[in-house]
This record gives sequence, structure tokens and C-alpha cells, in this order.
Amino acid sequence: MGYEIKTINKDSAIPIFGLDFIGIIDRGTNIIEIKPITLCNLKCKYCFVKCGGYFSNFIVDPNFLLEKVRDLVEFKGKNNIEVHIAPYGEILLYKDLFFLLESLWQIEGITTISMQTNGLLLNQEIIQKLERSRLTRINISLNTFNKKLAEYLTASKDYNIEFLLENFNSILKSKINLLIAPVWFPSQNDLDIEEIIKYVVNLRDNGYSKKKIQIGIQKYLVYKTGRKLKKIQPKTWGYFYKQLSYLEKKYDIKLKLGPRDFGIHKRKLFKLEFKEGDIIPIEIMSKGRWNNEYIGKINEEFSTKILINKALDFSEDYIGKNINVKILKSSPNDNIITTFAPF
Repeated sequence: MGYEIKTINKDSAIPIFGLDFIGIIDRGTNIIEIKPITLCNLKCKYCFVKCGGYFSNFIVDPNFLLEKVRDLVEFKGKNNIEVHIAPYGEILLYKDLFFLLESLWQIEGITTISMQTNGLLLNQEIIQKLERSRLTRINISLNTFNKKLAEYLTASKDYNIEFLLENFNSILKSKINLLIAPVWFPSQNDLDIEEIIKYVVNLRDNGYSKKKIQIGIQKYLVYKTGRKLKKIQPKTWGYFYKQLSYLEKKYDIKLKLGPRDFGIHKRKLFKLEFKEGDIIPIEIMSKGRWNNEYIGKINEEFSTKILINKALDFSEDYIGKNINVKILKSSPNDNIITTFAPF
């Protein structure tokens, strides 16, 4: 399937606060979450945002990102800020990654930079460049050591487990901390989760600190708009935490991680105060990732994702139009604004 790639920069006049899939997200803590790209090298069968299958992809100019991160750090306070790079896609496809990392360190108040990746594009050279760029922590999604299961889950024809583990060893020898982040699919990778736990325990027994090597097990979640694994039913949060407690005792390792484990604390939240059902005027700036999705400009700082709630073919004629949209989601805990039209 072909797709187009749109660049968001200062000239595009698309604000990068307010969107869930691209730009900058504030969740009212000392963490600034940035999403510079939507391109992905995988099309995982469980991806809750359907990465790798978008009709339109987006890349944010690094200088535009940096300008807005500076503004947000100024707003939150220039101390103990973590920038977490967590795209709806694969960050190692972002050609300006190393420039972005090095430039972020020039912003007063940033003390930690972390990023998420599936890890398959890593190699020795990239790890060395990440180390030189002073990346603090890398979070890598790994759900199993079983090659066939990994290939199935990621819809990949050649998921090279051995090469990935070699890269884990290279990261462990570097100044970068490693967090392995498996998703637990009930009845699918139960034993695999335990194998990953034992792998981490063994590394700690061999001298690596709890900060150097961590494991963050994620609950499998199903979203209406995401991909779903066949015959896998998500468990309740109560069941999930009960199983983690059991495994904590079994392997003598902390698995229920929270904000304190990562130094996360509350900070001022940069957002617009809307509530569900509010009607607001916007200007349509661009199509979104899907044919039923647009990006609307609320003001000079904030955009909104607009969902079209009936079948309409995308038309360039909509770009630049001013319409009213209704707020579908505006949480008090983040600055994401989702709207819909017509209503």
C-alpha cells in the first residue's frame, strides 16, 4: 500500500500540541513526550494504533520540535525534566534523531532523555552514536525469545532474535540503561514472559544494577481502532497485577513499576480547558493518518485530531476550511484534544 509523507514544520502552520499521534504530549508531569514520526518498519498484529499501515505519515522538523520543547520546559520549570521519545512508529527511521538528541541536551533543565524502539534497526554503530549522544535509557519491546512467535506477533518474516540479543549486550556495555518492555498476551506468551524475567534476573546476578537493566511488563490492551490478536482475550487489571505479584515472589524481582521508579512527579499541565461536548471553531489544516481523520488548528499552539463520523472520501477542498467541531475527548490529565464532525 502506498502512502504519502507530510512534513510538519513552522511553515506548515500546524501546531504540534494537542495531537495524540504526532508532536508533543504533556501529561502534567516532569516528562515531556515527543512523537517526531509515524513511519514504522513493522506491522505488529497487536499494535493498538495500527503502526505501519497509515494512509498518510508525518515527520516533524526537529528545529520546530526543539523550539516547542524549549517553550514547554520554560513553562514547567527548568529542572529535572525528562524527554521521552515515544512515536506512533519507529524512532530509528527518523533521520534527524541524533541531531535531536544532541540539541535537546542544550536545553537547560533536561536531565534525562529516553526513547522507545522495537530494536530491530539497531546495530553496533547506532548504539555507539546513541551513547555519544548521551541517551539515558532505551526501552525495547521484546515479547518472546521464540523466533517463530516473534515473527507471528510482529508480522515479520525475519525477526532476528540473536542479533537483537547481541545488541542488548552492546547496550549493557555502554553508558545507556536498558529497559525490556514485553507485552503479556494471556495464554500466548505466558512462559515467554517468565523467560524474559529470568534473563533480567540473571543479568542482575552477574553484576548489572537494577537501573542498568529493567523489565516493564505491559498489559495487552485492545482498542476499537487498533489491531487485535485472534483468540486472545485481555484480562482485567486486577488479574494482571495479581499475576505480577506472583511472579515477583517467584523470581524475587520488582515487576509492578510506578512513577516513583522513574522519578516521575507532577508538574504544571500545558493545555486548553475543554470538556466533552463543547463545540469549538477550527481550521482544517491537513488530512490525518486515515481517510476519516483530519488535523484541525484551534489556535497558534494547539491542534486537534478530527474524526469524521460518517463515510466521506478525503478531498483537498476541505483544507483551509473553517468549521465547528465537537469535543470527543479532553482529559484533565493530558493536553490531547480529540474532536469529531459533523455532529
